Amino acid sequence: MAPRVSVVLNSYNQGEYLAEAIDSVLDQTFADFELILVDNGSTDGSHEIARKAAARDARVRIELHDENRSLSSRQNEGVRLATGEYVSFLYSDDLYLPRKLERQVALLDAHPDVGVVYAPPLGLNVLTGARWQHSVLRESGHLFPSLLKHWETHHLDMLSPLTRRSLLVRYPFYDELFAEGEAVYLRMAMSAPFHFDPEPVVVLREHDRNIGKAIRRNHENFLGVLEHLERHPEFPMGQRPLLTELRARVMRDAGWATLRMGGEDIVWARGRFAAAVRQRWSMALHPRVVMGMGLTLLPTPLRRRVNALGLRLRGHKANAIYRDDYQ
Repeated sequence: MAPRVSVVLNSYNQGEYLAEAIDSVLDQTFADFELILVDNGSTDGSHEIARKAAARDARVRIELHDENRSLSSRQNEGVRLATGEYVSFLYSDDLYLPRKLERQVALLDAHPDVGVVYAPPLGLNVLTGARWQHSVLRESGHLFPSLLKHWETHHLDMLSPLTRRSLLVRYPFYDELFAEGEAVYLRMAMSAPFHFDPEPVVVLREHDRNIGKAIRRNHENFLGVLEHLERHPEFPMGQRPLLTELRARVMRDAGWATLRMGGEDIVWARGRFAAAVRQRWSMALHPRVVMGMGLTLLPTPLRRRVNALGLRLRGHKANAIYRDDYQ
């Protein structure tokens, strides 16, 4: 008999965290699941950790690869292997809290019209020990307009949702995009109702290998997501202004993040500000565009000192949309 839930765990060279991620699934209070571990060509001993887990628990299925491909293609592989009615994702450096599956299965069972249950994730900085709860949209129902309006600050993460497998079959990840990630929920939201549960069910780690390391790549990848979204046959054309506004905001914020996080590609940052203004002329008056263009005119040593002062005054936390979760 097929399990109720398939957990797809994507792994790549994070062996120091992998065993704990696996245990966070095996220790769930809900036991009717399969754990499908898809390793994307690790070279750090992760394969041996995966084999040991499969040997000690029959619910663990492993797919170990020597070649590193796009995360999107590996997530599609996990969905193809899944036999459960519901699917949940996990990355090898993150964790489930013990009641995640029990709580979310009960919610989807109680709401047969709902396609996705989601919750606010907890954050953990392993370098400083800091803990917090991420901001997330706190709405139920048809969320597509709200997600477009608030994606940068209140988007869904990839791991806290539990999703009906039928939706992931209907909306597979785009293989050609390095990592569509949580943006797949934008497409699902065009047709499926979502249900918000306020209890956190996952912990997202931040560490020295995943904090803001790929602003430009992540940005270009997300613009590809938005292009696919706009061309999708189910895209509601009445929401195009919201999509254009979102595109302008992420262009603006990419330029700002490049400057504020010490990036030296001044020409690219200026280009992002200009592209944002072309999308929405009102962006020309936004403080990030005005101050960002000003920063690009400063000599490099002075710009660095301004950034350092700003970080000391406000504290620094990378914008979630640029968190480098790629596996």
